[in-house]
Amino acid sequence: VNYWLESSQEEKYLFNYDPNITFDDCDLVILTNIWLSVNYAWVDNLFKPNRGYLTVYLDGEDSDKTYRFRPEFNQFDFIFRTHYNRKLQYGNSKSRNNFYPWAFGLSSRILRELNTVPDFDDRQKQILVNFRHWKKGHPVRNISSRMFIPQISKIFSIDHTIDSPHNLTSDPYHQLQWLQTGKRHYPSFYQRLKNSIACACFGGFFVPSWPDDPASLLNRIGKQMLNHLQLKSHQIVQWDSWRLWESLAAGCVTFHLDFEKYGVCLPVMPENWTHYIGVDLDNVKATIERIADQPEILPAIATEGRKWAMKNYSPAPTALRFLNTIYQKSSQTNHSELTTCL
Repeated sequence: VNYWLESSQEEKYLFNYDPNITFDDCDLVILTNIWLSVNYAWVDNLFKPNRGYLTVYLDGEDSDKTYRFRPEFNQFDFIFRTHYNRKLQYGNSKSRNNFYPWAFGLSSRILRELNTVPDFDDRQKQILVNFRHWKKGHPVRNISSRMFIPQISKIFSIDHTIDSPHNLTSDPYHQLQWLQTGKRHYPSFYQRLKNSIACACFGGFFVPSWPDDPASLLNRIGKQMLNHLQLKSHQIVQWDSWRLWESLAAGCVTFHLDFEKYGVCLPVMPENWTHYIGVDLDNVKATIERIADQPEILPAIATEGRKWAMKNYSPAPTALRFLNTIYQKSSQTNHSELTTCL
């Protein structure tokens, strides 16, 4: 299957299917969670004995149940997992060492929209809080917003604008990106980001600390109970989002939970109050008071957050990190040069 149409004017894809290329022609074979989430037929002989290639699974799945029900995970050489939490254990004893924290990061599409951004002082003193599905959304988002937004509204004005297909531009490029991103691409959203000094990026689910396997039945029941009772814990899953990276790249002061406290794990970690503002839900007042007492720190956080995201999570450094991780293990299997199959 050809993937990611690059232009609305011609049928040119980023990835092109070639029926003449087989696994054995490659040193690296990559699958994404799409294979399992839409129930594509499993690839025969992918994990055959004495294979001459490494296998990689790019896992952007919201749920963790797949690891428990699909034995294939025991055989992948690498599983790059978004939404990773360092307090939890992924997979089983056979596959656990093959999991690596990963991130949504910044795509070329996002960077095109946020290539240049206004100075902090030229923006409106407002925070974007434009989540969809409030009532049935993420508990982390709902609880955080309920505790935080009424307080921060005393400092910033709130922009609750949510885009819809009715105000989508007629530009062919943007219409194509809108279709290819699951209807998430709105130029008007990027403009509001660039005009705002801050953005709320809360998201995810609270899970119990025991058992520490998020795929286990007990953990999933605990997750449902926390959600139903509107209770919080100190572990979160499904916390990553495109909004998080868009906010950072736009030069907004980016708000989420305190990554260290709640177990959020990235290949390169940001520093709270340097690259973003991580809220402690056990002491929201402290965050509000610090912002009110030290408003002069906000421009620096916005600037440093953008620099950090660009330096570590734009396409080039992300690709290099991916290859470096692969090479660390491939050096043990005599892979000197890697040819990639997607």
